Amino acid sequence: MTTRAEAIADYKQTRNKHRLFVILLTVGALMTIPVTLGFGVYNISIIDSITVFFQHLTGNIVDVKADRYIWDVRLPRALGAVVLGAGLSVAGAVMQNNFKNPLAEPYTMGISSGAFMGVVVAMVTGITIIPGLTGQAGFTVNAFCFGLIPIAMILLISRFRKVSPVSMILIGIAIMFLFNSLSQIMLLASSAETLQDAYTWRVGNTSRIYWAELPIMTTATVIVVAIIWILSDKLNVMYAGDRGAQSMGIKPQLLRLSTLTLVSLMTAAIVSVTGTIGFIGLVGPHIARVFVGSNNRYLIPASAAFGAIFMALADTVAKVTGPDGLPVGIICSMVGGPLFIYILIKRSKKVWI
Repeated sequence: MTTRAEAIADYKQTRNKHRLFVILLTVGALMTIPVTLGFGVYNISIIDSITVFFQHLTGNIVDVKADRYIWDVRLPRALGAVVLGAGLSVAGAVMQNNFKNPLAEPYTMGISSGAFMGVVVAMVTGITIIPGLTGQAGFTVNAFCFGLIPIAMILLISRFRKVSPVSMILIGIAIMFLFNSLSQIMLLASSAETLQDAYTWRVGNTSRIYWAELPIMTTATVIVVAIIWILSDKLNVMYAGDRGAQSMGIKPQLLRLSTLTLVSLMTAAIVSVTGTIGFIGLVGPHIARVFVGSNNRYLIPASAAFGAIFMALADTVAKVTGPDGLPVGIICSMVGGPLFIYILIKRSKKVWI
């Protein structure tokens, strides 16, 4: 029989292991940024790309062309990939926690379909939320606003009747199919060029991330992830179910809707720039959960760090695949699909308790 002292010692050992794992993952995520700078169409090694980076910081620019590629093209893309992976992975962890559903992720709630429809509306009709705003800026604003429609509908319905977690997911799926249908109808009457642009946006691409796009998606991700981590203890209580959470002084419906709103805002801010990149919000939390368990105090940062690493490496592969590279969304799906199947086969049920 385990004594109290042994139980405390075992708990501290496990806690330290989880902390160390999170620290190592975070360091790994930071290390992927300089590594990915050395890959792309422009031929430059990792060492040379890091040298060019520090030359820019010190103002001692030797190769103007290399400086432009590293600083203006590859660096914002690398930072954007890290932010993208971290944000979507945390969003998936929160949704899986709130709904106690291993298949829950940001796109389950229809956010990606709403964002895609906003882009299609701008491409086909030229109508944007802000009149007169055209081009990529108009697409981004439309994607962000339309991506928030599903959560707005769920919040509206919740004001008039109690909505269960299962009902929320079903509402999100229904909205996803509705938006997809409307988008396809508009695209049927569009030109071949518009279809190609819509497809590129649909599969997700980090090549659209420049310095101008980074502040919004980075700020939204940092703030939301920080708030979610602060709420990690309350999110842990949600594992006990709604009645169990209520008995411990937590309002489960309010917490669920609040965190859902936060991750929806973050997801909309991300996908409005990059397009719909799937699987990272589904796979990231599952892999992190295998190593650190379901305690959100460790699961949230571990999911963010793993998501950042996964997306940075996937983007690196995307850049060197083919003459002009492949959309990173395709790489994520190709890797994430088999990986998720393997996790489902090998994972222990105890991880979800």
